[in-house]
Formats: sequence, structure tokens, C-alpha cells
Amino acid sequence: MDEQGSAAIKAEALRLGFAGAAIARLDVDDPGAAAGAAHYRAWLARGEHGEMSWLARMVEERSHPRTLWPAARSLVAVAWNYHRPDEPDGREAGFARYARGREYHRAVGTRLKALARFARERWPGCETRTSVDTGPFLERTWAERAGLGFLGKHAHLIHRDSGNWAMLGELVLDVALVPDAPAERRCGTCSRCIDACPTGAIRAPYDVDARRCISYLTIELRGAMPIELRPLVGQRIFGCDDCLDACPWNRFARASQSEETRARPFLLATPLADWLALDEPAFRRAFEGTAVLRAGRDGFLRNVCVALGNRGRIEDVPALARALGDASPLVREHAAWALERIGGEAAQRALAEA
Repeated sequence: MDEQGSAAIKAEALRLGFAGAAIARLDVDDPGAAAGAAHYRAWLARGEHGEMSWLARMVEERSHPRTLWPAARSLVAVAWNYHRPDEPDGREAGFARYARGREYHRAVGTRLKALARFARERWPGCETRTSVDTGPFLERTWAERAGLGFLGKHAHLIHRDSGNWAMLGELVLDVALVPDAPAERRCGTCSRCIDACPTGAIRAPYDVDARRCISYLTIELRGAMPIELRPLVGQRIFGCDDCLDACPWNRFARASQSEETRARPFLLATPLADWLALDEPAFRRAFEGTAVLRAGRDGFLRNVCVALGNRGRIEDVPALARALGDASPLVREHAAWALERIGGEAAQRALAEA
């Protein structure tokens, strides 16, 4: 195994702007990885992935990178720090922190491709694969096995220098590198993340039922939001950081040094009701290059309607009344729900006229 090369590729990852890099060996049986795969299969069997049907595909391939690529020998796990302690929390801002800056697939993917080029230059003839939340990898399991950080009870990786605020990426290559020691879980008896979840989505340590998770409800869910969960969403319109905010390990987190993680000013400055004026082209122009596009225009406006209903202000009634005429049945339904929740003569009049 190439000890100097292992140190060199981790140093290059840091030079490219990653907060950390660690190596897992893939050419041996790893009981920790097998346990992670078994946990994943059980999670799928309970249906806790909701409508995210792609997660139930290639299950065996997800169990180990070598199932898909037998030549794989090493996995380099990297962490991209997006911690912005100078910005408001998710409840106040409405947007989860990771979604406020440059789209993370691009930010991490660009650097991973550069890291792959570095590997091919150092080991001529080697082959590489990269993934940023796209390949069939159990990325948090392998990040933990590589020693990049440990899994918290909210099922997020906790990194030494970034706390909870790290997006992950992987470089897999057919070169045997010196592995790092797997990380040990260090949550102890703490249950702050579980207690902080507004919807009770963290059913048990390391078990998150996506169907109740606000991030799933506001991003991945394509249809109507369950009525009983709408009041619990509050004014979050894209994602949720509550379980991450609650983690005491964040006190060691360093602020991100990349301007790409800084919130786009309009995200924090636009009044909530103004988002309802976005048609499809305007939505795409506004959120080009951000993760918010994933929700889609109709899903995003659905979330805005729910947030306005939960805010309960009479001054939001005109915007919601206009939304009753939206081309999307999804938006119309949630605008009506919001008006009913706000109540009052003006809201009832708008519903009657619609």
C-alpha cells in the first residue's frame, strides 16, 4: 500500500477546499459496512424512505462499492463544510443552511473531479469513480468507516471541524491506499437531536422516518403534504436544520471558509408571501444554481402556502387569495388550507369567491 500517496491525496483534498478527507479500504471484509447495509435494508423494509423509490434500487450494489466495481480498492471520503454561524437558523430563514449557497452537488463535484485528476496523475493508469449523493454508495456508512466522522443519532455524520454542517462526497479508485481507523460513535446518552425534531421523525437513535421529516416533506414529497403534519412544519419552506442545530458537537465547528456557502441575499431578504408570485420561468431564474430547484415550482409554492398558514397573518390573505387561482391544483389546495387556518372575514370571503 502507498503510504506517501495516501497522505498526498488527503493533503490535496484539503488544498482543494475540503474540510477533511479520510480513507477506507475496500479490498477486505468490513463488518461495520455490513452492519450499515443491514440497517439500510431494514429501513427500506419498514417503508421509511417514503416516495423516494430510487433508494430501493440497487440495494445489493449499495452494500459495498466492490459489488458494482470489483476493481475498487480504496474509498476517499471528503467533507465539505457549509457552517455559517453568521446567518440565521433554519426556522428563522425558512431555508436549510445547505441550500442557501451554491448547489452542493456542483461545489463538491467540481472539487472531487479535480481530486480524481490528481489521483490519475499520481498513479498513471488508475481508474476512478466519484459520487456526490448520486452513486449507489451508503455514503455516511463509508464516511464513518473511513474515520471522517461518526454517525449521530439523527443519522447525520458529525465531523470534527464542521460539526453537523458537512456535505459528503466520495472518490473510489483501484489503488490500495493506507486506510484510516474507523470512527467511534460518541453521542453517549445525549438525545437532543431526537427531542428537537418537530415531527417526531427520529423514531429511535439512527432511525429517521423520512415520511415525517420536514426535509422530505418540503423537498422530496411531490404531492399534498399530510394535513396532520402541516402545522408542525412551521415556516420552513425548504428543508429543516432543527436536529442539526441541537447537536452539542457544533460548539467545535469552524465556520466555512468558502464564499460558495454564503447565502444568496435574496433568499433571506424576500418576504415570504412574495414567493407566491413566481411562475415557472421566474422560479427557475431565481433559484438557478441552488438546491431549491429540487422541490420544483409547485412544491415550493405548496411549502410557502403552508408556512403562511402557520404564520397566521391577515396581511397574507391577498397573496393566498391570488394563489387560489394558480394553475397548479397542488398550490390551490394548500392556499385554501392556509386561508382556513388563518381564518377571519377576509379569508372566508376569498374562499367563498374562489
